[in-house]
Amino acid sequence: MDDSRHPEPPTVNGHPDPILIQENGAPPDPSDPGRSHGTAAGTNQQLTDQIRRLRAEARQAGERIPGRPALAAATGATEHQVRKVLDEIASEDATSHQAAPAHTSNGDNPHGTPSEASPTPTLDEDQPTEPTPTSTSQVRHGADSQRHRRPPSWPLVIIGLAAAISVWSGWVGLGQLAGFGMIQPLPGVWDDLRINTAVVLPISVEAYAAYALRCWLTTRTITPRARTFARRSAITSLTIGATAQIAFHLMTAAGLNHAPWPVTVGVATIPVIVLGLATALANLISDTRGGTA
Repeated sequence: MDDSRHPEPPTVNGHPDPILIQENGAPPDPSDPGRSHGTAAGTNQQLTDQIRRLRAEARQAGERIPGRPALAAATGATEHQVRKVLDEIASEDATSHQAAPAHTSNGDNPHGTPSEASPTPTLDEDQPTEPTPTSTSQVRHGADSQRHRRPPSWPLVIIGLAAAISVWSGWVGLGQLAGFGMIQPLPGVWDDLRINTAVVLPISVEAYAAYALRCWLTTRTITPRARTFARRSAITSLTIGATAQIAFHLMTAAGLNHAPWPVTVGVATIPVIVLGLATALANLISDTRGGTA
């Protein structure tokens, strides 16, 4: 036989090019450019329809949309041809997706039924890629984990315990130097009950300082007046507490058995002042008529 009358079909990367092969499987006649162009266009449309069908079946089955290698293996085309078809599909779907609202507003869909336009494919859908740690869901999950992860609280327990022992001893010692001591709060009712009034100083002053500090730094919605009052009173309470510790250790180092009268006057008024501050701050916190901050 004369092989010149039946040339080998054109190939791309060693595989027959389906765009240039006629429906009957014979190669086109190079002397007929019009026939070759028409056959290529028809075959290209068949490849487009086949790729659309494969992608639609994957969506309906809930599977991952096949990429170029899988589509090339299923259709027998080359990856280059599949990529060109995918680009055309993406362009057509993007155009139809943008034109869908305009058609609906012009009354083309009078019964209000939703259109069946397929979502615009992206390169992430078309190209099979391995999941990376920078995907949107993983980044969101990592952000949520960072936001909800709180620092450990056990160091605060150690710090607070050490500070409480020092502050408590300082206030009780200062109270005893200023005249605070054992009393009988219920004479004739409970004669055996005895209370050392020096303990009211650390309880009142330091507890109020912590309460005011929390109200100042809270993320709740409170009035600007309440936040300002909490800030000022918290700083004042902490300053008074520090001054009391200094005074007690100075008098102890000097060997004094009794505090000077100005110190006694100041220490005696502290519980009354703290009671007034706590009542005022609680009332301001519960008031929501002065705006938000």
